[in-house]
Amino acid sequence: MLKTPLCDLFGIEVPIILAPMGTCTSAELAAAVSNAGGLGGIGSLFRTSAAIKRDIDVVKKLTNRHFAINHIPQTLDADAFRCTLEARPAVISFALGDPGDLVRQAHDVGSLVMLQVTTVAQATQAAERGVDVIIAQGGEAGGYCGEVSTMALVPQVVDAVSPIPVVAAGGIFDGRGIAAALMLGASGVNLGTRFIATKEAPAPDTWKQAIVEAQSEDAIKADVLNDISPLPGTAGFGTVLRSLHTDFLDEWTAKRDEARRERDRLRNEIVSTTQAGRPDATLLTAGQTAGGIKDIPQVAEIMRRLVAETEAALRKAADLSVAV
Repeated sequence: MLKTPLCDLFGIEVPIILAPMGTCTSAELAAAVSNAGGLGGIGSLFRTSAAIKRDIDVVKKLTNRHFAINHIPQTLDADAFRCTLEARPAVISFALGDPGDLVRQAHDVGSLVMLQVTTVAQATQAAERGVDVIIAQGGEAGGYCGEVSTMALVPQVVDAVSPIPVVAAGGIFDGRGIAAALMLGASGVNLGTRFIATKEAPAPDTWKQAIVEAQSEDAIKADVLNDISPLPGTAGFGTVLRSLHTDFLDEWTAKRDEARRERDRLRNEIVSTTQAGRPDATLLTAGQTAGGIKDIPQVAEIMRRLVAETEAALRKAADLSVAV
């Protein structure tokens, strides 16, 4: 069985983490990943307090295994965070900004803290904050991402924050990517796009199918989204959301000045379509891994496949070293 020190720390069977995607998150998806041996995650970005609370309550009924709940510091929903602290999940994760004193608050209820970063400087700051695990996310990732690629970022972060465990994110969709991340010094991986294209994901079929049909170059950085909604992208860690093309994005990317003037209306359109279960009407969040994803299986099948592929890749690497 594929196992790293991260498994012992988090109390999971395999070092595979579900990215807590705010626009594609549910208790059901999180529980499916946790039940398959990984660490499921519940996201909060662009969601109502009621929806977040519902998932916190429901996930505990769907799995007796560990899971994470994610919050974005610069858009923190205080009520939802209070509910998170009351739930005392195994892991509370943060992304896109410096969590500051939120780390202490999470530790005070007995939760481990994981923070996603996009630069070495952010990782160093995270270590100073006392986080337990750091996710180094490369620019290939979907959602809000930075500039540095995963291949370049992960080993630098590993060196900068050792002995804090590092999780690799961005550009990973199969076992070969997981094996590569482990060779770079990571203790596990954080996957988003691969889990959107699963049966259990709450994404509309149009979103899942768009991922299956996409090429990597179709996953573009939507700079116009920061014109429309500066938070969380322009604050905190300074990130840009990566999405597949939509009519909405293509239209407003071509007229960014007007988008800034119309930002309130356009932001309301994004929020309303997302909360109505139609996020693909405006955004089709996905990373460059979309080009390598060709099916929409169940989560359990994906987890079995990822573990088998990783073990095969690691065996092949060992054989190569013997041959040399």
